[in-house]
Amino acid sequence: MGDRILVSIHYAGQIRKDQAGNNVFSCPEPTFVCWPNEEMGLQQLKYFILRFIGQEHIKRVRKIYYRYPHEVDGILYFKRFHLRDDADVALIRDWHLNIAVIPLLELYALLIEEGNNSEADSQSSEGWQET
Repeated sequence: MGDRILVSIHYAGQIRKDQAGNNVFSCPEPTFVCWPNEEMGLQQLKYFILRFIGQEHIKRVRKIYYRYPHEVDGILYFKRFHLRDDADVALIRDWHLNIAVIPLLELYALLIEEGNNSEADSQSSEGWQET
């Protein structure tokens, strides 16, 4: 694919399933940026997201989900994967740099107010199980 990855950051919306069972990241105005040419860990990715959506020192990224294509019996579905550590971030970056035919990496950032540890701030997590 090359050495550049286009990233779509969704953060002010929700994660839902469509009628076909695909995970859909909805956001009124997603932010599109290029992934930097260096490797990042999970904390660096959280800061990267906050910087580009203009929420540094205002919000905190509680969770990040990645939406990826998955083919079953010739039908393409989109599933969701919770990024939990540095290895997960390296995995999605490497996959997009070396294997992916879809040049867009889609992320959903679950935000909470800075200093808040509850999930009450984010309606997006209600009813969802971790994957």
